[in-house]
Amino acid sequence: MTVRFDLTDARERALAEYMQTLDVKRFHSRNNFIIEALAEYVDLQSITREQHEEDIRNIIREEMRACFAEANFASQAVNPALSADQQAEAEQDILDDLKLFD
Repeated sequence: MTVRFDLTDARERALAEYMQTLDVKRFHSRNNFIIEALAEYVDLQSITREQHEEDIRNIIREEMRACFAEANFASQAVNPALSADQQAEAEQDILDDLKLFD
């Protein structure tokens, strides 16, 4: 099999130039590079929409975790310490609210 590039087409010319500068130590050969590129393309075509959506969700989750890990929420706390009576009242309010779920 032979691959020919149309050097009058800008995209194909750029690809031909890239193939000429290909690091054969990294890819072993130009032939191996083309086989790997085709395999990746075929694999990508078989991925379903649901898999793409799940990948996007995972990326968003990872980014949000990273953002929250870097955020310093402690310095934003402005609530002063509650007195013992206020603490007891707050705890009772929570218990009363939980009773609504019975």
